[in-house]
Amino acid sequence: MMKQLFGWVAVLLLMSGCQRLVSAPAREYHSPTVTPPPLRLQLVRSQIPKPGLIFALPDGSAAVIEQRGQIIVLADGRVWLDMQALVDQNSPERGLLGAAISPDKTAVFVSYTRVSDYATVVSRVPLRAGTPDLNDITFVIAIPQPFANHNGGHIVFGPDGLLYIGTGDGGSGNDPLHNAQNPQSLLGKIVRIDVRDSRVAYTIPTGQPVHQDWLPELWAIGLRNPWRFGFDGQSQMFIADVGQSRTEELNVLATTQLGGANFGWSIREGNDCLVGDNCALLGMTGPVMTYPHSDGRCSITGGLYVTNPALPSLDGVLIYADFCAGTIYRYDRMQGQTTVLDTAIHISSFGSDGAGRVYVADYDGGQVYELVEDS
Repeated sequence: MMKQLFGWVAVLLLMSGCQRLVSAPAREYHSPTVTPPPLRLQLVRSQIPKPGLIFALPDGSAAVIEQRGQIIVLADGRVWLDMQALVDQNSPERGLLGAAISPDKTAVFVSYTRVSDYATVVSRVPLRAGTPDLNDITFVIAIPQPFANHNGGHIVFGPDGLLYIGTGDGGSGNDPLHNAQNPQSLLGKIVRIDVRDSRVAYTIPTGQPVHQDWLPELWAIGLRNPWRFGFDGQSQMFIADVGQSRTEELNVLATTQLGGANFGWSIREGNDCLVGDNCALLGMTGPVMTYPHSDGRCSITGGLYVTNPALPSLDGVLIYADFCAGTIYRYDRMQGQTTVLDTAIHISSFGSDGAGRVYVADYDGGQVYELVEDS
């Protein structure tokens, strides 16, 4: 997952595989200020071992991934999908890493670390009356991982109906195998494939390969460990890319500009050139925002575009957080980055349900909150 620093948090958590999920008590978390701000976190469910991605099920209800290999319905705590037998659980940055419901709601695609060889695998699980049928799981793509960290693993269906896969650079530190800039490697990339025909694993979309020397699956390159990305309707995409030792970065660009983009790692980190002073001459796509590893900050957690009138101060805004500091930010092109809420939790993911409610996962505390705004 996020980066090597992420591991020290993970090893403190118990792998409580037999722990039963129970309804959370009604209480609220406020940021440590004298007067509670209009925005606050309201506890939805606790006792979730290593919660990750939060997403909407076909019926619009919210579910959360447990890194060990389960998907849990937030409303009642029941297990919606249990694939622990397929998922490696023995490393802080491996496990069940992503899930995405197909646009036609006939399947859930899952991204996970395969227990047999530690490759990052994306598979298709058909839905029968909205329930996943693991007996008919089919393989889509496997990406070998040379090290245990920087697995990425987030998957999203884009507005074009295609599946986007975010991959880390393969791990260790400073991309020693130079994967992110290697157009013949799937690591350190945004992969784009067409999975609409269930009779085949995937096909290559029209317009790929983007460049003659790129693998046909590649849509963008030069990423270190993209920890969540997403789309704002048809117009633009954001990518939160976790930095190495100095800088966290947020990339936002029009969907029409994404194909063929090179975000720079490991030639540069954020806006810092790591190989001399000529990075500006290399035609790379720069971040719209960076922040340093100061004030307890260490690792960006990508969020989502809020679409909820019940959150008027955030409606239509991109939000994200820092994992170590627990600070939730918003970004827009006029004001840049501004603080939304200071918390004391380790935020591993944001997500929303069919009604647009915004949820926040606390990896260290094993809890999921709803972000609410007082009138």
